[in-house]
Amino acid sequence: MNSREPISPRERNPFIAGLLSPTQRAAAMLRLDADWGLVAWGAAIGVIVAFLALGFILPIRWAEHALESALRGSRESAALIAAVAPVLGAIGTVIVFAILPMRQRGHGVTQVMYAVQRTNSRIPPLLAVRQWLASTLTIVSGGSAGPEGPIVTIGATVGSNVARFMLRPSASNTSTLLGCGAAAGLSAVFAAPLTGIFFAVEVVLKDFSARTFAPIVVASVLAFATVQSVLGPVDSLFGPAAREIGPQLTGMTMGLAPFFMVLALLCAFGAVFFMRSFEIIERAFVILPVPRMMKPVIGAALLGMGGAAWVWMHPESPLPPFFGTGYWVARDQIEHAGLTSPSFAYAGILMVWFVGKVFATGTTLGSGSAGGLFAPSLACGAMLGGAFAETLRAAGFQSTPSPELVLAGMGCMVAATTHAPLAGAMLVYELCHQESVILPVLLATVISTLACRAMHPFSVYTAGLAALGVRQGVVAELVALRKIAVRQVAQPPGVVILDSASGTALLELAEKHGAHDAVVIDSEGCYRGMITARELQSALLAREALAATVAADLMRTDIPVTTEDESMEIAFHKLSAKDIDAIAVIDEPTKRLLGILTRERLLQAYGGDLTSGN
Repeated sequence: MNSREPISPRERNPFIAGLLSPTQRAAAMLRLDADWGLVAWGAAIGVIVAFLALGFILPIRWAEHALESALRGSRESAALIAAVAPVLGAIGTVIVFAILPMRQRGHGVTQVMYAVQRTNSRIPPLLAVRQWLASTLTIVSGGSAGPEGPIVTIGATVGSNVARFMLRPSASNTSTLLGCGAAAGLSAVFAAPLTGIFFAVEVVLKDFSARTFAPIVVASVLAFATVQSVLGPVDSLFGPAAREIGPQLTGMTMGLAPFFMVLALLCAFGAVFFMRSFEIIERAFVILPVPRMMKPVIGAALLGMGGAAWVWMHPESPLPPFFGTGYWVARDQIEHAGLTSPSFAYAGILMVWFVGKVFATGTTLGSGSAGGLFAPSLACGAMLGGAFAETLRAAGFQSTPSPELVLAGMGCMVAATTHAPLAGAMLVYELCHQESVILPVLLATVISTLACRAMHPFSVYTAGLAALGVRQGVVAELVALRKIAVRQVAQPPGVVILDSASGTALLELAEKHGAHDAVVIDSEGCYRGMITARELQSALLAREALAATVAADLMRTDIPVTTEDESMEIAFHKLSAKDIDAIAVIDEPTKRLLGILTRERLLQAYGGDLTSGN
């Protein structure tokens, strides 16, 4: 059941059945393939991550309410708490980092994406523990960060390590289960299974194939269902504030389209400002001539001074909008959108809050504390959407769709900073559960993503990958391969065997070359099929039965072939589709074997093309 390929008819004959395990024979009888195994693992991961997410997020929410209550005391005590709390949280974070040392490779989601790109999706379990503790200390003390990045990391770590229990774990299976964990974590925390699904496939894996999509859907939905079962019916992240604006939403008309398009461009500029500011602040802390462990404390001290100043000047509303996740600001904007008197001044205040949130996030995470960037960008989007709606109302546009603009601002900011328009749009839909909001928000998220990409080629996550030397995306990964023809890459002769070769010859071949892929040809040199390492290893386990078979009995005919005229991109997709390490190169008219293209040669050609700058 854990084999990589579907059970073929040849595997159901009596001889081959003797080479399969009981689980594989049962799968053959039921006509189940490896995809069902991944779905089952995804279901288990969804349930496991849901319980972990509850253990992670509930203490954070309780501590946030406790901090808010503490800030409602006297002005002097509230200012002191606002100044000291972030510093204490940073000290705790530094202690966690010292006790659990790891080589840091980006923030939260960036670490997961690095694992997908560079370490075959393997994530050490220690990373989840470290992120859990450090992020909790940062967020509950007022640090401007979110829990989504850490829970994605925790979930992805679970998925990555669950893959080790598979009988034949592969890089593709591991990455799929990693995506299952990431989606389940986001689904459980946000009560938004669709957002979790699209975030995993759009951002983390960048893989929309059915083989990947199905397990992730199962994991995300079951994570949400588990949370619902434990806590009862769970509302969306912003609760009644988002749900009750449903009747106010007007849907999409040509008259409203310009509002959303302009907001999309505004959010694109806001996203670039958010990312550029973060990069500048992070570089400033890198070159700061102090011990590395002191930098989070310095960043927290700067945040604390800003918080103390806010509390002193706003005793009636002592919780700074740039503290913590910022969700209360988004909730307030959703709840009161279009209900107050129009005012340019209020729009200006929201823009000041936006700038403050951007710099608070930079000083918190750029200095080295733990947490995610998703929540700050969401809060910033609510501020931009609210400011834009207030500006239109103050300018005399009485029909301004204020609730939709606030929601669209949140979706656009998330989409632009992550380069994930579907995830941004699905998030907004799951906040209010109103179908009428999907089209205008989807229009806005697509435009904001395209505009942001034009100004800033990296997302908030891939910028960290680029700093680590990882090139990601269509331009870096596919265009280079598209320019290289298979004929331009030398193909080694590989291991070749006649279809009539006996089992004894097959055994000698395996002992001479190892259990590697072998191409099967007929007496005229024409391609017949391939014996992969899996079949060869199975045959070696049943040596007494080899005398009764020939190579043609073991070969697979479902593996695609390539020609010299095809591009390396096409060859790459054929290799990936079957999760194999080699593919035969043939002459199309005659079917004669010309060589073997291996995954190793493909990667060498890809690396050489990047190095030469072609």
